[in-house]
Amino acid sequence: MTIDDHAEVAVRRRNTRRLRRYGSVAALALAAILATILNPSIAHAATPVGVISDTATPEIMAVPDNSRIELGLRFSPRTDGTLSGVQFYQNAINSGVTSASVWSDTGVLLAHVAVDPFARVGWRTIPVDVELEAGKNYTVSVFDSNSNFPATSNVFTHASTISGIDVPANAGVYRYSRSSGFPSDSAGAEGYSMLVDVVFTGATDPANTPPTEPTDDPATTAPTAPAPTDPPSTTPTDNPTDTPAAGAVYGPDGTHWPLNTPRADAARVVNVAASWSAISAAITANARSTDPVVICVAPGTISGGNGAGSTSKGVLQNIGNAERPSRILVSACNGVGTVKVAAGPGVAFVGVAGVSLIGIDFSAQSVMIRNSEAFGIGYSKVPGLLVTANGGSGVHDVDIVEIVAGPEAAAGAAYDRVEVKSAGGYSIDGLRFAGFYAAPNYKPNGSKSHVDTMQFVTTSGSGTISNVTLADSVLFQSSDQGIMAGANRGGAITHSAFFGGTVGQLRYPMYAGGDPITLANILHGTWSNVSVSDTIVAGSISSAYTFSAVTGSQSTAGALGFAPLGATTAADIDRLAPMPTDARLAAIWN
Repeated sequence: MTIDDHAEVAVRRRNTRRLRRYGSVAALALAAILATILNPSIAHAATPVGVISDTATPEIMAVPDNSRIELGLRFSPRTDGTLSGVQFYQNAINSGVTSASVWSDTGVLLAHVAVDPFARVGWRTIPVDVELEAGKNYTVSVFDSNSNFPATSNVFTHASTISGIDVPANAGVYRYSRSSGFPSDSAGAEGYSMLVDVVFTGATDPANTPPTEPTDDPATTAPTAPAPTDPPSTTPTDNPTDTPAAGAVYGPDGTHWPLNTPRADAARVVNVAASWSAISAAITANARSTDPVVICVAPGTISGGNGAGSTSKGVLQNIGNAERPSRILVSACNGVGTVKVAAGPGVAFVGVAGVSLIGIDFSAQSVMIRNSEAFGIGYSKVPGLLVTANGGSGVHDVDIVEIVAGPEAAAGAAYDRVEVKSAGGYSIDGLRFAGFYAAPNYKPNGSKSHVDTMQFVTTSGSGTISNVTLADSVLFQSSDQGIMAGANRGGAITHSAFFGGTVGQLRYPMYAGGDPITLANILHGTWSNVSVSDTIVAGSISSAYTFSAVTGSQSTAGALGFAPLGATTAADIDRLAPMPTDARLAAIWN
């Protein structure tokens, strides 16, 4: 395989952050590497065991990337046992690797060890001591403060079992961050490994658990060098289809969770009354602790709110700790929706760090998130949402999960349903929508207002909006655009569905007196180097979008790497994107 300027595209086909920064790299042969990198013979070695052969060396010794990054491996042991070490390949005398970590499936930190970045080149083992449970998912990772990390492609293209350790497809993961954090972004459909491994001792001898072949290719008996491939093109690799994603279901389903946030049953419980002051005091009291914490809010109605505009004072303001090993979970004790926010002008969360709010009902007030980091909100309906960077350090690593903006269309609206705004030179980086649903806003006939479902905009200064992710999400076009991007950079759209024009109106008919929609503008504005996978776009795509990759996706025009999308009916929409009724949300959220 030859890796050239197009390697940037290949390595980030399905990534959500910035692994696209490959430059021009010399041609490299993979045969010798892949003959040893997944080593079936290790299954017959004495414990402890790992996944990658100790003789493996990187295909790319140093990816030309200058950002701090967490590099990891996802895995699941088949037996209970002990993780005694995190291994990684030291690719330079000063690799820049300053820590090694072990994480639960939801991103709770189980172990964290400092690492001296100076060592000889080759494999290193950092001792840890973590008991693992059979069948549970874990991630091991290292934080590289220099980047220029090693990588090898076509290692994790298929799910495999090596020495009693299950390794999923695309097991190589990463996260760009200024400090160590849970890596959950996939390193690409090409199965990239960043040469991070485990040292695991199972309760039974792994020699009795031989490696399995890749699950989708049982004829394969051992990893072999792949045939040379060309860089990805903008033409679809799948056969064009005229039916909209048969069998797919998009939108909220109760499976999404904010990054690095514990579940309530795996955290120390702090009980508080239903008030912003009680929640704020509990966050402050626990901000410097290191164990997983849940602030359990008693059933009730929380009053208060100072508005949800760009300068509104927060109901929670300048509290928390972004460097905490895991975020503090603030959750409704007795289940989703048992804590409600009373009607008012809107609620704002300003300068909140290392906190996730889950299961609090915000349906009576719009929500604004400003200048926050390592923050999450989820499992609620909201009438409107604003995310803005206009001070502090901007917005970084914010998760919006299982949120329904709607679910009814808003008639006579003169505003966007969701707005993401950079101002004053402050930036937004790492904003993630997962299991998200947005209904349209419809403006009155003849209105001059510009009304979008999701607008990204830089109103002043040189701040940027980068690495936005939409995953498992559904969006319907408002009076003007579906998504109005504002010079967005990077990011990914995965397994999502967007419905515009007359197709969107099959579910949300224009109200009497509303401004007619004549165009199906879904992906509008400017967005560079965004990857798209498993997505349908019933509407138009701006020529100002540039795609790093488009895989398994369909659009009305069938251009820019998308396969053609045939006629979409109301029944198709009901199948693809079930209406998030109260009954459905109660079933999937509780």
